[in-house]
Amino acid sequence: MDLEEQARRLLGQRDVLRHPSDLDLLIFFARHPRSLLSSEQIAIFLGYGVKDIAASLDLLLEAGFLTRTPNPKHTARMYVFAVNPPGGGWLSALKELASTRAGRVALLWAIRRRSATADGPTQAASGEP
Repeated sequence: MDLEEQARRLLGQRDVLRHPSDLDLLIFFARHPRSLLSSEQIAIFLGYGVKDIAASLDLLLEAGFLTRTPNPKHTARMYVFAVNPPGGGWLSALKELASTRAGRVALLWAIRRRSATADGPTQAASGEP
């Protein structure tokens, strides 16, 4: 099975990742399971806009991959990656595939294609994710 097919199958197992920032944020927290950072710092580290990171954080929090400190008055918040994240085997396979450049590209391509299909033909035709 080629990398693109492997990426599509992995993403098809769990409907969690919808934007490239979702993947990068998930991998970031898998590598840094306890992080005291602001959304702005995470956006700078990963190279995304703050709005994209905020949406991805919300998605990963809702999916049970992350918890965070409840005090929104401080700019930096403690994010803790789940000890037993949902879909542990799925996450291991995802991390393994994303550990190579070719695997990460295949995952990003599959996310973009799935997003373009979900958003309809106008966006898919423009080539934007």
